Amino acid sequence: MSGLSLQAKRWRTIMVTVPIIGATSLVLYQRLVLGKPQRKLPQRDDAEGIKRKVIELKPEDTTSNTGHRE
Repeated sequence: MSGLSLQAKRWRTIMVTVPIIGATSLVLYQRLVLGKPQRKLPQRDDAEGIKRKVIELKPEDTTSNTGHRE
């Protein structure tokens, strides 16, 4: 049980939910009224020609002294 009073719990609930409702309302307004398309995640397959950014990892240099004892 939290040590907050009933009034403090209500205030915490309001502070958490109002930004969520505001952001959701803004996105829905942009989509429904302004006609902005829905954002979609890219598909995993490359059939649609999605360019993937691949980060090359450098192999670990075993010759350098990193201060570890063996």
